[in-house]
Amino acid sequence: MPKAKILDTNVLIDHWYRFAEHERRTPASLQAHAEELIEVQGTRLIVSPVLIEFLAGALTSNELDLYRAYLAPFGVLDRGNIPRQDWEEAKRAAQWIRNEGRKRRLGDCLIQAIAGRLNCDVITSDPDFRPRTPPR
Repeated sequence: MPKAKILDTNVLIDHWYRFAEHERRTPASLQAHAEELIEVQGTRLIVSPVLIEFLAGALTSNELDLYRAYLAPFGVLDRGNIPRQDWEEAKRAAQWIRNEGRKRRLGDCLIQAIAGRLNCDVITSDPDFRPRTPPR
């Protein structure tokens, strides 16, 4: 059985900004736009940190409503359940020092931990996203 795939926040954000500028952003048009991404990527799965990171980008209540509409077609695989083992794995990932000297981000570490527990691949355009390594 193939691994489930989850979408990273940057994939959603990149796709959000590809919405046609000449088209009016409505809840219905944004849900249709999200469905296009789902079809292209072959998955509608995200995890709760992705949902939160995406929503946190809203600057106005109107924008927040549109973000919620865009996210409606996606399914949150972990259902908001983040057990202690995910936090411990995220802490381990946060202590990995990159050669380039860039900082780690909480969301990425937690997404990586959840994906590892649920045996999922993460679809991301983030070159810093570190694939899960087997436990020591």
